[in-house]
Amino acid sequence: MAKKRSKNGSAMIVAIVAIILIIISGITAKQRENITVVEKWIGNLITPVQSVINTGVSSLGENISSIARLTKLKTENEELKKEVEALEKEVLNLSMSKSELEELKGLKYALNYIEDTEKYDTITASIVGKSPGNWFNIFTIDVGENQGIKKDSIVLDSNGLVGRVYEVGGTWAKVISIIDNNSSVSFQIMRDSSLQGIVTGSITNEVTGYLFDPLADVIVGDKIVTSGLGIYPKGITIGEIVEIDKSGDHLLKTIKVEPSVNFKRITKVLVMGPREIDY
Repeated sequence: MAKKRSKNGSAMIVAIVAIILIIISGITAKQRENITVVEKWIGNLITPVQSVINTGVSSLGENISSIARLTKLKTENEELKKEVEALEKEVLNLSMSKSELEELKGLKYALNYIEDTEKYDTITASIVGKSPGNWFNIFTIDVGENQGIKKDSIVLDSNGLVGRVYEVGGTWAKVISIIDNNSSVSFQIMRDSSLQGIVTGSITNEVTGYLFDPLADVIVGDKIVTSGLGIYPKGITIGEIVEIDKSGDHLLKTIKVEPSVNFKRITKVLVMGPREIDY
């Protein structure tokens, strides 16, 4: 009970002081030529208090404004980050689309190698797996029987002959390229189709071969293309002769070939139905 009375008394005192201060403020707010000693004394007393209160209120206002600006900047920063990420993804997608478009144009150009293209159905494919090592001598593509791919389907890229399909699943196929040691291709010299031979791959992924005619007039720089003998249609670019060797007894002329396809870097290929051979 006593505690309650004490609390009420304190509140009463505070209210009275507040009323007095309001009255004094009202009185002292008026412009007068002279003030009393009591007013001076009261002014000296309340001025420091007003200064402290004004400083506190100003600081509090500035802090609230700073917090609001920081919150706004943080929100804007997060929105800008999201916009940058979205733009980066868009640029990447556009870059990939442009790259894929260039590859597809190249693959379309590759069809010009084939003299009787109209006989073949073609489909583009992406490489989804490869044998260990740096070379694409054996790799897997993302099309198979469901897309009409068959064993011995022919595989090209924009620069020339890649190889053939040797194993097929429903949605995949495995390709063996001409640089593999189990591959062999019949070729002819581009500038003289009467000069023909066989090139094969090797365990070192080099392409070497020999000419049927040991006296054939071939030179370094001659380009070789498929001859049309075997599973490959005639006219597909294989590569360029970079080295010629003639055995001592003149019975065999061998060549080393730089493939036109970069077998260290293939991402897309063109697959054609297997050639129908009349035996």
